[in-house]
Amino acid sequence: MDLFDLIKTRRSIRRFSQEKLDRNFLIELVEAARCAPATANLQPLEYIIVDEPKICEKLFEALSWAGHVRPKRNPLPNQRPVAYIVVLANSEIKSNAPVDAAAAIENILLAAWGKGVGSCWLGAIDRMKILQVLDIDEKYQVDSVVALGKPDEKPVMEDAKGDDTKYYLDEKDVLHVPKRAMAKILHFNKFGSK
Repeated sequence: MDLFDLIKTRRSIRRFSQEKLDRNFLIELVEAARCAPATANLQPLEYIIVDEPKICEKLFEALSWAGHVRPKRNPLPNQRPVAYIVVLANSEIKSNAPVDAAAAIENILLAAWGKGVGSCWLGAIDRMKILQVLDIDEKYQVDSVVALGKPDEKPVMEDAKGDDTKYYLDEKDVLHVPKRAMAKILHFNKFGSK
C-alpha cells in the first residue's frame, strides 16, 4: 500500500482482536516516532511501551473512548487493546512538545496501519492516574496514549453532510467518520478563493 492509501484508509480503531503484538514491532513503532520532526531538534519526547496484560488493564481504566458514541463503543474486555504506547514530554526540555508529539504519533499510527495493526490516539485520559500506574517521574507530562491491536472493526470515512462532523454508528454497528468536504477547506493563493 502506498503512503496516500495508508493515509486515506487509516481510521481510529476501538475494537481489537486479542492477538498479541510482537514487542520488536512495538519498538519499531517507537523508532518511527523518533524519526518525526522535532522543534529545533530538541526532542523532548519519550515513550513507554505497555504490553503486559495486567498493566494494560490498569492503563485501560485511565482512558476515555469515543465520546459521541459512548458507552456503546467502549471496548469490552475481549475487544480491548493488547498494547499501548504512552507518549511523554520531558518538561525540563523547553520545546513545543504538543506539536512534536502530534508528528511522532502520526508516524506511529501510519507505521502500525502499514502492517495491518489498528490504533487509536487517545487524549481524553486521566493523566494523574497514568503517572501513578506507570510510576512516571514528576518531570514528565503525559501527552497522549496510543492504543494498539489487530482491528476487530472496520470504520468508514465519508464526506460530511453540511458542517456535521459528528461520528456515528449505523444500524449494523458500523462506525461512520464524516470528514469536511474539500470544497469547504481548500483555498488557492488567498483565503476565500475556491
